[in-house]
Amino acid sequence: MGKTVVATVLLASLCLASVPTMAVPLQKTEIGPSANWALHADLDALRKSSIGKLFLAELKAQGVEEKLQPFVDAFAFNPLTDIRGVTVYGKGQDRNDVVAIFNAKIDADRLLGIIRWNPQYQEINYQDTTIYRWLNEDKKKGPSADQLMYGCIHKGQQVVISTGQDALKGAVDTLKGAGKPASAEVLNQIPQAEGGTFLQIGATRIGEIVGQDPKAAILRQAESLGLSAGETTEKVLIGLRLQGQSPEVAENMLKMAQGVLALAQLAAQEQPKLSEWAKSVNVARNDKTVQARFEAASQSIFAFLKEQWQKKQQQQQTPQGTQP
Repeated sequence: MGKTVVATVLLASLCLASVPTMAVPLQKTEIGPSANWALHADLDALRKSSIGKLFLAELKAQGVEEKLQPFVDAFAFNPLTDIRGVTVYGKGQDRNDVVAIFNAKIDADRLLGIIRWNPQYQEINYQDTTIYRWLNEDKKKGPSADQLMYGCIHKGQQVVISTGQDALKGAVDTLKGAGKPASAEVLNQIPQAEGGTFLQIGATRIGEIVGQDPKAAILRQAESLGLSAGETTEKVLIGLRLQGQSPEVAENMLKMAQGVLALAQLAAQEQPKLSEWAKSVNVARNDKTVQARFEAASQSIFAFLKEQWQKKQQQQQTPQGTQP
């Protein structure tokens, strides 16, 4: 929740007029030309889904709404209900190349009035757009982790933020149609939204994104990726497509994925639900492309995630060296 609140404060620091009452679907023309990955989350669709309703009910039961109330009163903004959708894109791992575009319900006057107290607040004129700068302070990590942020509002409907001023200016150009269009290389990887879809991801040149992370070995072998997640008839559906540089690479990715699933199936005693789900994943290869599909009841996924969260909380509360 901490990261959500921080992101909300950053979003709240922009001058935002009233926005439409419905979430805006992914607009591929909003993605910058240098991006090699993009993500779109339809939060309205998620909240309408069975699993989304279960999560919101659990947050309420845990008292999160009550804890957020002082924040809601100060900013006239509720991060649990007022962010309708978000598109994020970037290039490689450089956070200064990342741009986020929000659709949300915000009280512009109150929020901008608050952010003007930020010690690094500044207004920057760029063409006919006002860019706002402020300092995001990380009290847990100290001053060395503080980060300057940049943001603007486009046509009274889209809030755009980035840690890079150049990336923000590039996003403004893209939204105005003054810049180059996004590369078809990444756009073609983003799955089409279907009924109930609440997440779409597309990426190319995967090695630039995952780097040398040993946990991402299977992804380093992929040239491109497409992922979608959604819900229909109270079942969560996840589809994944990985494309290798050659059929041989794709066959290696397939074998690696099958190996991971086999290991998960063997963990029936420790994680019976994961073992059950691993058996239901459908993985197949067609030439250079590996596809995987998974579906499970929304209630069972929520129950599993809740159980894992509770176990983690217990471990954090148990003194080191003692048994829970």
